[in-house]
Amino acid sequence: MNDTDIMRLWSELEPSSRRRARIEARVFEWLEASESSLASEWLGMLRVAPLTGLAYASVGALAVVVLSPVGWLLSVII
Repeated sequence: MNDTDIMRLWSELEPSSRRRARIEARVFEWLEASESSLASEWLGMLRVAPLTGLAYASVGALAVVVLSPVGWLLSVII
């Protein structure tokens, strides 16, 4: 390996500012494309597996009621 090979390899590791901007643009496009709202993810899950989605939702609602101070007060009263 000589100096030319080392400089070529080093230049691949250090992209130019123009190339870096293209890479950043592609990364941000990919991130924006993969982002989705929580509601759309839940709707997607309900569309694929409605019983599993409803089970998760009911367990979540039960956990909110049981683990919240309001749930504690209701359990003491009942």
